[in-house]
Amino acid sequence: MNDFVDEARSRVAHLLRMANTTDDRLKAQIIEYADTTPEPPVISRGAGIVTKGCSRCLRTAWRQHDSEGPLWVCGTCGHVEPITMRCPQCGVDMTPPRSGAPDRWECPSCDEVASTLAL
Repeated sequence: MNDFVDEARSRVAHLLRMANTTDDRLKAQIIEYADTTPEPPVISRGAGIVTKGCSRCLRTAWRQHDSEGPLWVCGTCGHVEPITMRCPQCGVDMTPPRSGAPDRWECPSCDEVASTLAL
């Protein structure tokens, strides 16, 4: 099997193959998990995948980006939490980076810049 065929498989197919089980109950749980939890983010060139503990269930949350800016999405419970950053200089909310841009937050009031990777 070539790499392209493997990439074309669904998330459910990957999880079922990794589980390598014949237990129908376990297979049903895996399918339900895949259907009810968000996909992991695509690995970006610069940042890779950034994770933290979910504030609700303490499982893994991935940093993702939507039209509003960056946010944390839990891979288990689906809890979504926006990422915000306050300017250390003047205390206002900083402008988040655009989708696909480097993790560079800018203050709208002064020349301060910051990164969430340093947190």
